[in-house]
Amino acid sequence: MDETTRNFAQLTRERWETNAAYWVKVIRERHDRYRTELTDRAVLEAVGPCIGRDVLDAGCGEGYLARELAGRGARVTGVDAAQNLVDAAAAVPVPGPGTAEFERASVDALPYGDDAFDLVVCNHLFSHLPEPEHAIAEFGRVLRPGGRLVILTLHPCFYVADSERGALTGIPAEQYFAQRGIDQHFLVDGMESPAMITSWLRPLEHYAGTLRDSGFVIADLREPHPTPDQLRDDPWWREAFPTALFMLLIAERR
Repeated sequence: MDETTRNFAQLTRERWETNAAYWVKVIRERHDRYRTELTDRAVLEAVGPCIGRDVLDAGCGEGYLARELAGRGARVTGVDAAQNLVDAAAAVPVPGPGTAEFERASVDALPYGDDAFDLVVCNHLFSHLPEPEHAIAEFGRVLRPGGRLVILTLHPCFYVADSERGALTGIPAEQYFAQRGIDQHFLVDGMESPAMITSWLRPLEHYAGTLRDSGFVIADLREPHPTPDQLRDDPWWREAFPTALFMLLIAERR
C-alpha cells in the first residue's frame, strides 16, 4: 500500500470515528430502512444456517449484525477500523447461543491465523475500501477451504451520487470502467452525518477478477430489491429505490 493510499485510509478512519455516534443512533433506532427492510434480510438469507460456525464480521460497525449471527448460534469475531464503533459494539450484551467478540483491526491486515473462519461477512464495507484487493486477499487467507465470503455493497452499474434521493443518470463508459469515488454525507431519515464519506465503485469485471486472483469462485450474484408489495403499498420505496442500488456477491474459497 503506497503512502497516498495509507493517508486516505487514515482519513477514512478518522471520518468514521467522527460519524460513530451518528451511526449508533441510526442503527439502534432503526432509521435505515434500506437495511432493516431490505439488505439485512438479503445478507441473512445468503449466510444461511450458522450454528457452530466461526464467522468474521468485517467492518462490523456498532455490532448489530454480529449480535444477530451470535443469536443464531455462530461464534462471531467483529473487526472495525474505528475504535469508538468497536467500543460501542462491545458494550452491548450478546445473545446466546453463540458468542461475539470485537476488536479494532484493519481488514487489510487481519490479526488472525490462516484458515480461522468458515464465513466472512462484508456488509456495507466494500465500497469504502480504496484498494479492496488487500482485504479480499486477507479474507481468502483467513477462510478455510470451502469457506464462503458474503459481500453486500453498492451496485457498481447504477449507483450515482444522491441515488437515495432519487438521482438516476446513466454512467458514461469512460467513468464506469475506471474506479470512481463519490464524496457525500450520509443522509438517513432526515439526519445528515457529521463527516463526509467516500464510496468507491468499480466495474463488475474488477470484482470478479479480484476474487478470482485471491482464490475465490463466485457462487452467486444477487441484487436485493423491494418486493412488489413494498413498491405497491409504500410510496417511500417508489421514491427511494429509483434503480438497483445494491449488489450481493457470494464467493467460495477454492
